[in-house]
Amino acid sequence: MLFKCIVFDASGTIWDDLYVVWRANSAAYEALGFDGFKTLEEFRRKFKLPVPEFHKANGIPPELIKQVDGKFREFYPQYASHVRIFPDVDDVLYQLKRKNVLLGIASNIPTVFLREHLRNFKIEGYFGAVTGQEDCDEQKPSPKPILVTLEKLEVKPSEAVYVGDMEEDIIAGKRANTYTAAISRKESYHPPWRLRRQNPDYLISDLGELLNC
Repeated sequence: MLFKCIVFDASGTIWDDLYVVWRANSAAYEALGFDGFKTLEEFRRKFKLPVPEFHKANGIPPELIKQVDGKFREFYPQYASHVRIFPDVDDVLYQLKRKNVLLGIASNIPTVFLREHLRNFKIEGYFGAVTGQEDCDEQKPSPKPILVTLEKLEVKPSEAVYVGDMEEDIIAGKRANTYTAAISRKESYHPPWRLRRQNPDYLISDLGELLNC
């Protein structure tokens, strides 16, 4: 194993929550009198990070972004039962731990939901550090969530790889000076062509491919 540490994104990487995030955002918009996203594909095409910039790009006035976020958090639990862990995850995490690879998560998901999913899927114990939205004052594509996670793990960026499914994940990893691995699944937030244009060090379709890195 080349890497001492692997830090993962969560949404679209560890679990499939695309439907849930779409529905919760649409409900939040509609609750405040704005048009939601009519289809999952429309949402997927428009979604970007950081989340406040996504809202601004979709016509939400800056003064209402906190309200949209509050409504999102209110509606998210109504759809959360649809979140599904990807089938390759548990075995890969187990194999990586056997190889003594340090594992972390750096995600823009609200921390309460992030921790809840990790507990529900019984994988929380694999991770030595978990950084959610409330654990960092910046969101990807800022490198700070990744750097905060690496600091908790006491690992240098040059010893780590960051794994994610969005362009902003790859940008954040490069800014953090880690290696980068883009995972492209049919449930990913971004399609392969968007991931490739950020020139990740690795482009994978299954987390099992990390075992050979």
